[in-house]
Amino acid sequence: MVNLSITNEITELKKKNDKKRTIYNIIFLFILCIMGLFCYFFRWLFELEEFSEAKQSIGIFFEIFDYILLSYFILKQKLYKHHFLSAGIIDVLLIILFIITIPYRKNNKFFLSIVYFLFYSLCFGSYDILGKKYMIKFFITPYFFMFIVGFINVIILLIYELFSYFLNPGISGITFGFRNNFHRVGDAFLFILDLILQDIWNLGIWLTVYYLTPCHYFISEYISEYVYYMIEAREKKDTNKFYSTTNVVIFSICCFINFFLCLIFNEIFILNFCDLDYNTRKRINQRISQEKNDLIDSQNLIEMGTEKDEDSEEINNNN
Repeated sequence: MVNLSITNEITELKKKNDKKRTIYNIIFLFILCIMGLFCYFFRWLFELEEFSEAKQSIGIFFEIFDYILLSYFILKQKLYKHHFLSAGIIDVLLIILFIITIPYRKNNKFFLSIVYFLFYSLCFGSYDILGKKYMIKFFITPYFFMFIVGFINVIILLIYELFSYFLNPGISGITFGFRNNFHRVGDAFLFILDLILQDIWNLGIWLTVYYLTPCHYFISEYISEYVYYMIEAREKKDTNKFYSTTNVVIFSICCFINFFLCLIFNEIFILNFCDLDYNTRKRINQRISQEKNDLIDSQNLIEMGTEKDEDSEEINNNN
């Protein structure tokens, strides 16, 4: 009877814990869905074309700062000497690049661009890092995570669209977007192609965040931002002095240096001097492997010594 009572108590406790975990899962997922919508609405409402000139400098500066800080506090990602060195040099170069952009910017947009990119990186960084924490905690794959978040957000947007279309058509987006942009069959194919490309892009981000670290996202971000910068420089070099040959050379050199430093920060390249490699994952795993081998060797020596003692004792007994 006692064993049966204990078994029932354990079963009830397990049910309660499973129920709490399910509720926590739903709340966490709902918060992530709201955060995802908020991120894109924030960009849609507050992003200005004038901010694009600061994206490659102060935009990436806040992105790196927020991702590292949030990863440290939320994901408990450890930071070592090579992290501080590479991130410090990157931040200094990005601040220099931002200072270079100041003379080419309107005075009333200077402060706004700083505030915008501060909250922009904080919003998307929180979403990405909390998304990884959710997937790890509840054993969810990036594929299922993207599907369930996308499905829930589509339902929320359709409900919003339904009410806005009938109550205030002026704030309706989806209906008027289809009406104003779909004029022929080819537009539908371009729309589907754009959705596929966006899904591939987002999947790449989530796979990177999940299987590596959120900070690995810096690498692809640097490549894409440099490509965008060079495209804009080619298109606007005759109309915008910001894209002068001197500035393009300065930005190119800084971008290549920072790209290499991003590889160092994420331990793709390892610097073997001043103990910068000591706390990298590769060296830590090597030390763990060496310690295991040493432990096995010590155990083997102890066993061999014990066997010799037993053999000696048996010989003495026979004599």
